[in-house]
Amino acid sequence: MIKLTTQQIADILKAKLIGRGDIVVETTSTDTRQAIENGLFFALKGENFDAHNYLENAVAQGCVAVVVERECEINVPQIVVANTRLALGELAKWLKAKLNPKTVAMTGSSGKTTVKEMTAKILQKMTACDDEVLYTFGNLNNDLGVPMTLLRLTEQHKYAVVELGANHIGEIAYTTEITQPDACLVNNVAPAHLEGFGSLAGVAQAKGEIYRGLKADGKAIVNLAFYYPEWQKEIGSHEMQSFSYIGSDKDSYADYWAENVQLHLAGSRFTLHTPQGEVEIELPYLGKHNVSNALAATSLAMSVGATLEAVKAGLEQRSMVKGRLFPVQINEHCLFIDDTYNANVDSMKSAISVLENYPAYRIFVVADMGELGEESGACHQEVADFAKEANLDLIVSFGKESAVISQNSEHHFTDKQKMVEFLTPIILQKVEQKQPLVLLAKGSRSQKMETVISELCKLFNLNF
Repeated sequence: MIKLTTQQIADILKAKLIGRGDIVVETTSTDTRQAIENGLFFALKGENFDAHNYLENAVAQGCVAVVVERECEINVPQIVVANTRLALGELAKWLKAKLNPKTVAMTGSSGKTTVKEMTAKILQKMTACDDEVLYTFGNLNNDLGVPMTLLRLTEQHKYAVVELGANHIGEIAYTTEITQPDACLVNNVAPAHLEGFGSLAGVAQAKGEIYRGLKADGKAIVNLAFYYPEWQKEIGSHEMQSFSYIGSDKDSYADYWAENVQLHLAGSRFTLHTPQGEVEIELPYLGKHNVSNALAATSLAMSVGATLEAVKAGLEQRSMVKGRLFPVQINEHCLFIDDTYNANVDSMKSAISVLENYPAYRIFVVADMGELGEESGACHQEVADFAKEANLDLIVSFGKESAVISQNSEHHFTDKQKMVEFLTPIILQKVEQKQPLVLLAKGSRSQKMETVISELCKLFNLNF
């Protein structure tokens, strides 16, 4: 964040200032456990917490001023607002507009973080220093994470790459209004968070809100494989571009498309077609779904000035993110793949497609998909049918509804440790026989399937 005085912040937020107006803040915080210097603390409130009760802790951690909803007894300047959560967004929106870096944003049911990472890598090839590109840290993509991302902006940043997520209608409309992107896209639409959205149509409606916050001269980018005509109302008169990868001649109708795609065990190679020309890409990301993600990233980066050379260099530089097809090489014969960050129907199918391509003994370790509401049973059955067609060597499941995926009561577990104990002799035998083995673990965030990968790594004295 740029340096601001408490008086300047009070003016920006149209808020009451109690105490000195000349105190300078350099960063923001919403976490009293976080040590920062010259910080501005936002006292957020929720159903089960009220940070106003912990202001002394924030000051002890280095905060020199606080944003509150009521006057408190604290010996630092207080900026009193009606709603601290909304004030966080207002300050972020002001800072973004003032510094005005070229900004792209993406949302979707899956692949958001991968597209973000790819886009950031491409744009970093356009700058003299990687630090001139701000991008969302981890998956901080909600109504708090997006403002906190934008509040990291400084005069140094030439580009911003912002991931937007949501679990209810209206959330993306709010965060994209703060972000005001120069270009944005919906990566895909799939059954996810159905409890919050009600239906697939609700998911599409929520994702389409991203086009509402585009700048006046901004570009709306759509995935032709997931385009919903009702988005046109949000897109309005903005310029529209498209990308597509469905593996057919229909792709060539898009502005960005892939040809001659060859999947291999380390990723893929393909010819990338863009409005600037074509180039051969060696993509170090597994699975055909990542070809589509690469097209999405290319369209975003080029919409804010990236060259074809930068696209090639950025896409061919792998950004390793745990939980997202993260490879853990045990030895030359054994590979674990950590895809445990989250799961919905489409990402489950993508993971299965990656696994089935390996010339090895293929183990799928799967857990429940969450937040699917009344459609949960049907969604798990859809994955089960897809997994059966893939003809994997072994499927083991954990949780409640995922039992249908393993299709064998002896291969379903409600205790992760027992699952590990079941898998251990199988894995050790294959390793001893030097038979190639690939194990891929996946499930919704609530299932924490990364703990299974961690326990299995201990068999080989590896820390995960």
